[in-house]
Amino acid sequence: MELAKSKALYDRALNSIPAGVHSNSRYRNPHPIYYQKAEGAYLTDVDGNRYIDCIMGNGAIILGHDDQDFNDRVKFYSNSGIVTGVETELSIKAAEKFLSLVPTAEQIRYTNTGTEAIMHAMAMARAYTGKSDMAVIEGAYNGWHDAVYVSTWPDLQKAGDKSAPNSLPGASGLIEEVVKSTLVLPFNDLEVSERLLTENKHRIAALIIEPTMIDIGYIPAKKEYLQGLRKICDNLNILLVFDELLTGFRLSPGGAQGLYGVTPDLASFGKAISNGYMLAGLAGKASIFETVTPGKGTCSFVGTYNGHQNSLAASMAFMELYEEKQVFQTLQNRTEKLIAAFAGLAEKHQVKAKMQGRGGHFHWYFTDEELVDYRTATTSDKEKYAAFINAFAGKGVYCSPNYLLHHAISLAHTDGILDQLIAYMDESLKQTVTITAGS
Repeated sequence: MELAKSKALYDRALNSIPAGVHSNSRYRNPHPIYYQKAEGAYLTDVDGNRYIDCIMGNGAIILGHDDQDFNDRVKFYSNSGIVTGVETELSIKAAEKFLSLVPTAEQIRYTNTGTEAIMHAMAMARAYTGKSDMAVIEGAYNGWHDAVYVSTWPDLQKAGDKSAPNSLPGASGLIEEVVKSTLVLPFNDLEVSERLLTENKHRIAALIIEPTMIDIGYIPAKKEYLQGLRKICDNLNILLVFDELLTGFRLSPGGAQGLYGVTPDLASFGKAISNGYMLAGLAGKASIFETVTPGKGTCSFVGTYNGHQNSLAASMAFMELYEEKQVFQTLQNRTEKLIAAFAGLAEKHQVKAKMQGRGGHFHWYFTDEELVDYRTATTSDKEKYAAFINAFAGKGVYCSPNYLLHHAISLAHTDGILDQLIAYMDESLKQTVTITAGS
């Protein structure tokens, strides 16, 4: 695959951009690839190479790239000339439409990123409960704030025992005292979670949880686990906060809370909420939003770009098309098709591997372990994953080299494209067997 122009752009970018990228997750060895066009399910790079996109803006682009119906509706809702800094009827319409799709939430406020939404949730939880610290799930990513970028993809040599995981910084540059103040819980282990939360009930204001762990691929919560956490948090005066950045509109029209029938106190939404436009929201109980209501609460919730009109126009366009085109069911059917096909191919090639996903999200694991949390996810064979993904990418598929990340398809990934991906998976598994057998 010719990448001369990407290499030239990379060399040029190094003069002005650290590592040539604006997000570390976009870096690739030996250099990132630079793209010039996107359409439907495809990306085209500056060298003219065309790829089937299986990342889709980390799951944000749910309708497909440059969808014309979507573009037309965005223009329709963006005709006021207002950009940001004021409230409009569109701000209300978008909130009303969101709440009709996620009826478990009572109110919503818009912000720009998931990290911002979680930061607001933390402040509101402190104000509401009178306590200061957070609890998070081991291995999860809930943004880059010091209090939640804790034990995110941790080194298991340093993580401690599963019954009492250590609080490890997700990166350098975090405040050590804040990191240590955050309680880390194992996913899908209700007994340990209840004990740790009870022992720390005097200081924990909120438990922040991704109800399906998608930032490490796709590992769903057990229903009884989420139901149990709901009861525990109620008993201990701890707010239950769902991070639905990736699960929202993908796991069900009502998000993970709609799928599981468990209502959090607050939940962050983003990514698919506006088909790739920059927008996030914090939704939840009206009583908790009183903490940020002028005249009632003392907690701040401000931002120049909150409720940005172009982003809300995109969200309105997406939500309407999401219902009209029955996007969730189509994505679910296509995801099931890919998963079933991969299971058959893994058996055919006698590879211990599985593909897990829902609603367009998916990931491959090279293990026969039952995957219930971060620690079991790490049993996936890195060497086999690398061999598979390198072969897969070599056929013109844009995918993640990280063995614990996630993939996504969109409405634009037709059955014909899926058939092509299945053929590529077949060939790539065959190559994986050959490569790993010879190593």
